[in-house]
Amino acid sequence: MKYAYVLAATALLATGCQDTIDLDPLDDSPVVESRVRPAPIIGGTLVVTSDGLAVAADPDRDLLHIVDIDARDELHAVALEPGDQPGRVALGSDGRAHVVLRGAGALATVELTSGEVLARHPVCPEPRGVAFDSGDASLYVACAGGDLVHLSEAGDELKRVTLEPDLRDVIFVNGEVMVSRFRSAELLGLDGSRISIPNQGPFEAHVAWRTWVNASGDIEILHQMHDTQDVPIDPDPDDTRPGDGAYGGGGFCETGIVNAAVSTITTTDDGPVVNTVMMLDSQLTVDASPHPDGDLLAMAVPGAAPRDVADFFGDDFGRSSDESFMVSPKTYRVEFRGGSDCGFFEDNPEPEPEQGQVVAVAHDSSGALIMQSREPARLLILDAPQPFETRDAQIVELAGEARLDTGHEIFHRSTESNLSCASCHPEGGDDGHTWRFTEIGKRRTQPLDVGLEDTAPFHWDGDMDDLDMIMGEILAHRMGGKRQSEPRRDSFERWVFAQQRPPADDGRNDALLVSRGEALFASYDCTRCHYGAALGGTTTELIRGEQKQVPTLRRVALHPPYMHDGRSPTLEHAVQDMIESTRQTTAPQDDVDAITAYLRTL
Repeated sequence: MKYAYVLAATALLATGCQDTIDLDPLDDSPVVESRVRPAPIIGGTLVVTSDGLAVAADPDRDLLHIVDIDARDELHAVALEPGDQPGRVALGSDGRAHVVLRGAGALATVELTSGEVLARHPVCPEPRGVAFDSGDASLYVACAGGDLVHLSEAGDELKRVTLEPDLRDVIFVNGEVMVSRFRSAELLGLDGSRISIPNQGPFEAHVAWRTWVNASGDIEILHQMHDTQDVPIDPDPDDTRPGDGAYGGGGFCETGIVNAAVSTITTTDDGPVVNTVMMLDSQLTVDASPHPDGDLLAMAVPGAAPRDVADFFGDDFGRSSDESFMVSPKTYRVEFRGGSDCGFFEDNPEPEPEQGQVVAVAHDSSGALIMQSREPARLLILDAPQPFETRDAQIVELAGEARLDTGHEIFHRSTESNLSCASCHPEGGDDGHTWRFTEIGKRRTQPLDVGLEDTAPFHWDGDMDDLDMIMGEILAHRMGGKRQSEPRRDSFERWVFAQQRPPADDGRNDALLVSRGEALFASYDCTRCHYGAALGGTTTELIRGEQKQVPTLRRVALHPPYMHDGRSPTLEHAVQDMIESTRQTTAPQDDVDAITAYLRTL
């Protein structure tokens, strides 16, 4: 078996496994669709003030919740504009909070005492991260398109620096500004420096969900680790455990092909030193917060789903065949900083959906753990959080209508392999990883936030006729999930097809270069394959001797590396690669730069 059991799981295996696998479990739960279809989970939407206020951005409802933690009372539910999709929050001066509005391309300033929106300032098409510099009362906003915008707290633009696409969080390290990149899990300095996370054995770092500076001044990153070994699509049944899909994982105290991890980066005279701890039994994990005393780390695990031990260890696991022995992980996790002995599951015969789907976590100055649930909208408060916590959290209900949605649920819920669709398609996009499949070779994860409707067939080889086939082959067979009833499949398809975000670069930095690039794109005959509203996605072409599905170019700047096998690390490299492949010639670098500038605006 490819992924080894460790610790307690080894003893459990000795009790025996099932001899047969049910390949056809069906989820026919009722379909619920929200009036406003929720966007993919982004995590990290909660901060706590020094005087005991929790400030929670709610991108599903376009609200900003302001809660008195001690009184367990919501003081204000600040209504923002429809489609604002508030995300990261930074605390400013004079009782103000600044929140990025991903959907509006703006930054909002809110007065916490009154709940009044004091101002809205346009910054960039897709702002993601924000940080407040108390030294000069200024703000830094990180944009998906690659701009880092420096603003006064009043909203005046002081400076705009273009770094690299896919920026995420802004932090201050020894007085210097650094910015994380989402899919590559790197840190960029304004001086051109770069910090990358080394591989952990066969695992490669991707998807930096949250980056912060701890009390010791070290940088910490919650990210994912993705396997670089060969992944079988159709393994021998003897090489998989009951309950597994082809993608492995899912056992107690085990790593799968995607795992959560926390890396600590310490600055030394000899350069940065990186220590990475991978989480066993990890499911989709989107936010983290260190306890004030430094010993514990809390994490938001919205992908957690209850499972029956019998799916792994069979009827010999200390119970009769008609009993259900559920392991029901909560949607939050508290662990010792160096990693625990795994098994953050709680024996629970009935799942506890009322706890909510935790998407953000923070601690107050007393050490209480504050958790934000996406659905239902509420805060959960634990005054003294501990590893393997079994006490019920105190609940503060938050304003706003329900956003329960079947398509959204299927996308984020973990399967028996501990994988969610969002594991490889975070925020509805992609993980930036090139997988090595035993049967077909290298395949780079494709993005989903590009508007997939009317672009079938799917996958690089065009071997998936529709989403129904994808759900049966990928979600059920390879990931170890359940087949979905037809109404649930239809709901999932509607939700996925609704995922289309606008360009992350508006071309403002060099409009003339963008215009020249658009003309060159046509003159090099790129429009022969990349045509229509999606600029591709509907045809199969012979490229370098292989038939491949032409990908859409929507948001292409945010999805390196390129080509089906990830052979082009940058957009410039990909442009030159395609020109050489289709015209048997090279292009001048000036032409490549212009075409690339145009592609960034798509």
